[in-house]
Amino acid sequence: MFGFVSKYIVFGATLLVAGCAELGSLGAPTPPTPAIALFGGDVIAAVPEGYCIETKASKPRTGFAVMVACEVIAGVNDRPRLNGFAIVQVGEAGSAAVASDPNAFQAFLGTTAGENLLSVNGNAGTVTVSGFKQTSGAVTVQFTDEAAPPVSGLQTTEWRAFVDVKGRLTTIAVRGLAGMPLSASEGQALLESVLRSMLAINQPQVVSIET
Repeated sequence: MFGFVSKYIVFGATLLVAGCAELGSLGAPTPPTPAIALFGGDVIAAVPEGYCIETKASKPRTGFAVMVACEVIAGVNDRPRLNGFAIVQVGEAGSAAVASDPNAFQAFLGTTAGENLLSVNGNAGTVTVSGFKQTSGAVTVQFTDEAAPPVSGLQTTEWRAFVDVKGRLTTIAVRGLAGMPLSASEGQALLESVLRSMLAINQPQVVSIET
């Protein structure tokens, strides 16, 4: 259908397996960590204000990072304005698929195949898409997934961004807590704050040479 579909199917399956398999150790005491190097430093995952990397659940060698409020894992009294949970998954080198045709990528996410990939259990029947937005080179989507969340205690609504970072397809997924769910505007704001942090730290470095 689209050139990136087969490549993204593999990436999406990897995201689901990684996201569900590595979250059991959340909440263990961890020093405050604002960023983590993924794939040996090719890409850096950086958090927005009030958040820390959950290093024990993250898997930097496979491009997987977990972000939670610092007060949860670092014992600091620094609750962020928007309290939620974020997962970042960076794809393999050369997996970029958004920038070349963001409209086509967005259209794909609205298909049954795309909704299969949005679902935690790979079942489009549990997913209801609320809307899309394109911002900062990313395609973002808000949806509800009635399947069991990847972490117990999270709300069923999710905000997810797809963006190319250094030639790698990168996914950012955000949810709030079931007891304190994020509104549509709050979830989008938190998603975009993580997106901005990721894009800012991974910008090409400009080196000036004095002559």
